Amino acid sequence: MVRKSLENGSLYIKNDVLAMIASICAEDMEGVTIVSGFKDGVSGILHRNFHKNGITVIEEEEEISLEVKIAIEYGLEIKKTCELLQQAILHEIKSMTGISLSNLTIKVEGLTNSHALATT
Repeated sequence: MVRKSLENGSLYIKNDVLAMIASICAEDMEGVTIVSGFKDGVSGILHRNFHKNGITVIEEEEEISLEVKIAIEYGLEIKKTCELLQQAILHEIKSMTGISLSNLTIKVEGLTNSHALATT
């Protein structure tokens, strides 16, 4: 949970909210799908990180990092797509919460082929 000081008190933002913002950014990006697995939950228990549907929120002292696991549609430029997704997530989290992430890692875990699905 992230704590931000306000003029007359404090604001607490659950890690769920950060993961949700990142997830919505990924859903809005054409050709990108969030991927997750059983290993995410086990790793979260062992390392005390927060995992939600392929998104990991990592809290270390005063820093917050995110790791986002995705699949990209075959044919898209992977580096450019990841850079655009990274910019979108950083911007949305900053504008909505005032939080500047210390690190945002995008992990491409697979490819999708939506053209094959559309023709079947």
